[in-house]
Amino acid sequence: MKSSLFYLLLLCLVVTLPTANGLAENQTQPQSIPAIRPLVILPTHLVREQEKNTHPSSPAVSASLSAEANKAESSATREKSPPQATIESALLKELNQQAHEESSTDVLNMLASLVETQKHLQEQIADLTKRQKISTSKTEKESLQEELNKIDKELSDINTDFERIATGAEPELFLAGKETTFSWKDELATLLEPSIKELKQLTARARMKSELKESIANYDKQLATTRRAVGKLSRLAAEAKNHGVKEGLGELMPAWQNMEKRVSSKRDMAQRELAKLEDNDASFLTTSKDSIREFFRNRGWFLFIAFLTVIGILAAFRLFTQLLFSLLPGAKKEQRPMHIRILDIVLRILSIACAISGLLFVLYIAEDWFLLSAAIIFTVALIWAIRQTLPKMWRQVQMILNMGSIREGERMMYQGIPWRVEAINVLCTLYNPTLGIHLRIPIADMTGLISRPYRHDESWFPCKKGDWVALDGKPFARVTALSHEQVEVVEAGGRHITYRTADFLSKAPANLSDTFTIQVVVGLSHALQAIITTTVLDTFTAFLQRRLEEHGYAEDCLSLAVDFLQISPSSLDIAIIAAFKGNQAPSYRKIERTLTKWAVDCCNINNWELPFPQLTVHEPGNKTT
Repeated sequence: MKSSLFYLLLLCLVVTLPTANGLAENQTQPQSIPAIRPLVILPTHLVREQEKNTHPSSPAVSASLSAEANKAESSATREKSPPQATIESALLKELNQQAHEESSTDVLNMLASLVETQKHLQEQIADLTKRQKISTSKTEKESLQEELNKIDKELSDINTDFERIATGAEPELFLAGKETTFSWKDELATLLEPSIKELKQLTARARMKSELKESIANYDKQLATTRRAVGKLSRLAAEAKNHGVKEGLGELMPAWQNMEKRVSSKRDMAQRELAKLEDNDASFLTTSKDSIREFFRNRGWFLFIAFLTVIGILAAFRLFTQLLFSLLPGAKKEQRPMHIRILDIVLRILSIACAISGLLFVLYIAEDWFLLSAAIIFTVALIWAIRQTLPKMWRQVQMILNMGSIREGERMMYQGIPWRVEAINVLCTLYNPTLGIHLRIPIADMTGLISRPYRHDESWFPCKKGDWVALDGKPFARVTALSHEQVEVVEAGGRHITYRTADFLSKAPANLSDTFTIQVVVGLSHALQAIITTTVLDTFTAFLQRRLEEHGYAEDCLSLAVDFLQISPSSLDIAIIAAFKGNQAPSYRKIERTLTKWAVDCCNINNWELPFPQLTVHEPGNKTT
């Protein structure tokens, strides 16, 4: 029985001895290192740089750091064991990744440096507190209290930094949020926050580098100032012979030395952060490729689905509208009834609203708050734009309802050319029967124009392709191409000329392809004054009629008239006026010359004199020369 009890006690001792040793080590460590509050996470490169410039200040600190390093190594060894199949949160994954990247020795060296700084601050606090208690001056006590508050804040910051480095986590993440009242401004800011963060992230690297460079420059100035102050205090303390002066200088020295260390530490941290950013710039292209690939893998897929949803909704409404209008009576008429037009507008508005709702719904289901907030901003901007253009849109709605200044089936002028309004919609259709051109015009460009009913005998253009025209001051020509933009003609000699349609119309073109009239003026002698209005006219008419028949122009000659025109100073003028069909237009100049030739032949046959301009001089005594 005794032997069994002995072996049982021995087994308990073996089991509990390592635990007791661990507890003893944990109890001895706080004696050398003061109680520390949690600290901020510093980047790995800052920690590594800090270890080069800082070293433990005491054997106790070194011992504690060695113990911490041993525990870190043992914990790292335990982490290498196969993990259990558990689902880790994103935060734990990030912490594990950071723990693998950082070196335990670097972290411990940084912590030792912070502990040394904290130790000096605590000594300063104790010294200032002691001086405050023994001071009898109220002003001095207030000054000491302000300095105490400042040092206490620095000590608090160092404690926070210590916790942040030691734990690798932000303590602020676990603080309970304050209860706030509802504010629509705050809610709007929350809604826009994802988009603003994404936009700020685009320039985050450049802004961080600029801020770090400014901080380093500021720290350099502060460090130079503190070093000069420490050097001056050391020099004065060495030269001072008065015991009181030496004591005062000795009291100032620790504070300025601690300030120099704090500024140097902050400067080193900023330099390491800047170096890390500059090192990452080398892999910016690779990071950009990964970011683009990640975007198309996640958000690109959501955008594609949202785009398909919008297209699908619009296409479904389009098909439904076509099917509905194919069944409703009067929907396919050239001039649709009022209820069909109203239904068309309602379906268009409903399709746009459903498409936007579908877009927002897809992004909401995807839980991509950046894309969702961007879509909401776009929707709000669209509604605001519609609100600003509401009067103009109301006029367009009136036009679509066929209640505006332009109506379907009427005639209107657009760019100087008459058009028939075929259809009024978001895109209006205009048609010119003579040109044979359909024109699609946005309804916004139709605002302010006017249409009117027209008669069926009204002309839509002065000519058509293949017609012969006579332009103002130009030889007559044949139209080879025409549109609402330009007209191309070929003159009788073969020269091609292209006019802008507006310029072509400004020349008042005469269309010879329908009918045309030729006038030839013949001057006869005053000796024929007795028969100029009777026999001469009849003789000319009969002669020309015979010649037209002989040369095959009689069938195309619509009318032939010979009449007395005027009395000229040297002749009596008669006019030969002949009208021909349009198919003789290519022979216009030939017919004109032929009529002149026949007029001369008629005069020669009848011995009629063709006078030339004469000058008559009357002399005194009734003699004429």
